[in-house]
Amino acid sequence: MAFPSDITLPNDARYYSFIETKRKYNSNYDIVWSFQYKLPTQTVQYGLSNIEEPSNYQLGFSTFLTTLSSPISALPGQYLGDSDPAWILSGGKLLTEDSQSLLTEGGEYIEVGSRELSGTLLKIAFDTTGYYAVCGRDSRPGVDIFDRKRESVILRDFDHNVVYNEHLSSISTSFSALSTDTFRTLRFRYVNLGQKLFIDYHDSDTTTYTTLTAIDLGFRLENYSNLDNIYCGFSFTTPVSTTADDLSAKEFYLRNFHVEGYEGYSVLTETVTSAEIPTLSSRVYSTVSNITARDV
Repeated sequence: MAFPSDITLPNDARYYSFIETKRKYNSNYDIVWSFQYKLPTQTVQYGLSNIEEPSNYQLGFSTFLTTLSSPISALPGQYLGDSDPAWILSGGKLLTEDSQSLLTEGGEYIEVGSRELSGTLLKIAFDTTGYYAVCGRDSRPGVDIFDRKRESVILRDFDHNVVYNEHLSSISTSFSALSTDTFRTLRFRYVNLGQKLFIDYHDSDTTTYTTLTAIDLGFRLENYSNLDNIYCGFSFTTPVSTTADDLSAKEFYLRNFHVEGYEGYSVLTETVTSAEIPTLSSRVYSTVSNITARDV
């Protein structure tokens, strides 16, 4: 497979992406999904030889909500499985009479405006390198490469804007690194009409969730259609880029991918009424004074 010039991975790189298409959800309602993962600390490799330097491995995994029923043109490496921007922009390609895509002088697709959401709604990434937050091809917004944050959680919205980018260590003392020798559960709650996202977790020795972070997304896609066809997916890549120390995580385990939400096309509304609020009486009363009482 030929990658764009800004994606450089060694021959033994591993990457995959999947979308759970058995059920589709309506994003006007809460969507909650979770999975368990394990990344043992002594699981890095360089080529085919094992070494014990877990701090140098490169790995990124992400989970996302999308209207795509399959990961079209998924890009590995620092994009952690993102679809090619030419596919996910809101709109349709302008074609010639023989169905050829029209391009600008700069080689970009000419698209016709549309209110159809045609790609990722949001994507949450856990990245040991921080490269997922870096700006990239086709004017992809992001931070400078020297400002990236290692061992971080990153969120991009439907326009690929970086909505959240923080070190794990700055938001949690017990979940400060991705490596874990036992299964850790991550839960994501897309709530309040898509305006807020909660990320919770718990380790294997407890069933009580702890909130890792709560993110105000700052938008609601009420002007877009196709919001009742939302799927949930997952992507993984190791290493994230080719460097002088391009280490791959040897073992990564994923299990119990589970999604809950409302499956339906209609948006149900209900008018809630309360008891009538009493008003103050306008009747005028006279004050009587100099009245005494006596025993009879």
